[in-house]
Amino acid sequence: MLPLQLLRVKTRKGEIFPLFCTEDKDSQIAEELVKEFRESEMKKEQKKLLDKRVAAVEAQHDDYKLVRGFATLLERRCQFNSMITDDNIDSSSGSRGTADELHGSFDPASIRKELFEESSRVGLAVTDMERDSVLATVASKMNLSTSYIRQAMWSDLEENMVLERFDSIDGKSLVAWYNLSLMQTLLFNCTRLEFNVSGGANWKRVLRNVKRLGLMYNLQQREKKNEGGDSHEDNSNKKNSRHTSGENDQQYKQTELVCSIDGPISLFKLTDRYGTSIAKLLPPIVSSDKWFLDASIVRKTMSGKKIYEFKIDSSEVPSSLTNPYTSYTNADKSASQFDSSVEEKFANRFEQSASDSGWKLVREPDPIILSNGRAFIPDFVFEKYGKKVYLEIVGFWTREYIERKIQKLNDVVSNKSIDLFIALNEQLACSKIASSSSFSSSIPQERIIFYKNDSVPVKALLDYLKSIDKEQIERHASDSNLKIKFDGAKDIISIGEILSKLQNRIPMESAIAIASRDNENDYVKAGSCFISKSKVNKVASLLAGTTKFQDACVIFSENSIPEPCHAELIAKLGYDVLWESLDSTNAVIVKRK
Repeated sequence: MLPLQLLRVKTRKGEIFPLFCTEDKDSQIAEELVKEFRESEMKKEQKKLLDKRVAAVEAQHDDYKLVRGFATLLERRCQFNSMITDDNIDSSSGSRGTADELHGSFDPASIRKELFEESSRVGLAVTDMERDSVLATVASKMNLSTSYIRQAMWSDLEENMVLERFDSIDGKSLVAWYNLSLMQTLLFNCTRLEFNVSGGANWKRVLRNVKRLGLMYNLQQREKKNEGGDSHEDNSNKKNSRHTSGENDQQYKQTELVCSIDGPISLFKLTDRYGTSIAKLLPPIVSSDKWFLDASIVRKTMSGKKIYEFKIDSSEVPSSLTNPYTSYTNADKSASQFDSSVEEKFANRFEQSASDSGWKLVREPDPIILSNGRAFIPDFVFEKYGKKVYLEIVGFWTREYIERKIQKLNDVVSNKSIDLFIALNEQLACSKIASSSSFSSSIPQERIIFYKNDSVPVKALLDYLKSIDKEQIERHASDSNLKIKFDGAKDIISIGEILSKLQNRIPMESAIAIASRDNENDYVKAGSCFISKSKVNKVASLLAGTTKFQDACVIFSENSIPEPCHAELIAKLGYDVLWESLDSTNAVIVKRK
């Protein structure tokens, strides 16, 4: 964070926005200051001389807040010490040790105390001779040289501290740090903060920081605004194709998870500490690939305090917002994709078994909101048709863990709109969850999958997902309001082209079923395409007398029929393919009787 007096913002019509560093000249200023700090470290200069260097840079530029902001951050990477050296110690009279040793016993405050007491005893020193006499007396008493006394007596003042070490940084990193600090400073005086991040792993990291920082939060699901409109179809498509409506539109309505946090100004106490905690929450939020913030900020104006709205998302900020001390890199986020080998094995098995099912497997999805507004993040979610089926794998356990897990799972399954499976390790005591009266009464046994040897069976889940596939296909195919009628202008229409025109509003299997139903008199489905019957009849006549599979494929290719359609089209034309080996050149086709 930066001091409030160095905050750079712009306000307009009740909105407030930080003035980020985005221009090359800002990076040049950062480089200049880093260079001055490096030179000051090399020369072991006092802070007052470093301040003069910063003032010189400030005089060359218009924006003093920017220069001072950079300098403030760079000072946090500096180590200043009192100016005491071995050369100033009087060893002729039996010095008591090195400067470091003496510094422990004779710090500047103790030296000043001795000087003031001696001056009080002999009277006010008004001349240089009287002053030197007091210094000599104290130096002799403390076994130190007078030059050391002169040097050390005020060495603990900030301006006299020496720059011993500077943890250097490049200008680009300093600009990224400044931009983040600017946002943190702005949020210090917020009355309300709402945010969203993408991905369950990011949510888990952010909510973990929310709890660690002692912030009060609440989660809620909101409808996502569709800025691009509801449909991009042209008028010709609308004449020949009708899409889901009513209940189906509601099914595909997108929502987003929003976390609300009370701001420090809304509290009666602990304003500074709470504001600092919110500022510390910002780095893990902005480290997500996609995020947004919506906050109400209190600002003092000429007419009194006023509340401004601060809205920003990941597309509106500079390319990097990082704190060199608390950064969240992509390597950090992907270092441990799975929490356990059980999860990794399950994910691999599912991908192998259902690679062509169309179901998307997502690790650590967005949180499920519990009844108390808190979060529960399952291990996996399976997504398709706008539906979500969750899976929670319970393995490692303690008594307290099981109790908390039962409480959360009962809360989740009490929400009938949430589709959840639970995998329990039957070799560990977590299997007691299944026999718990508070648990067994709330979730059907068919939703519980027992596993052992760190291997979660996938069959039960695959069967359930296939039942959803079948239900969706049948529901869409029986809906007379859904029509996909080809206009007959093209002989070959790919399934991908159909889905593109439909804006993917219905699943591929349903689109194929509807298109087959509405065009059965004019088109034949073969492989990944629908082929007009006139084209099919043409190639059928060309196949007469052909015996080799490869020759048939050549005929199809010459008539613009894609290769993925060849095998199925041959079968639909009444031929069987006889394979003598894996070499397609030896395969022959035989007309079925």
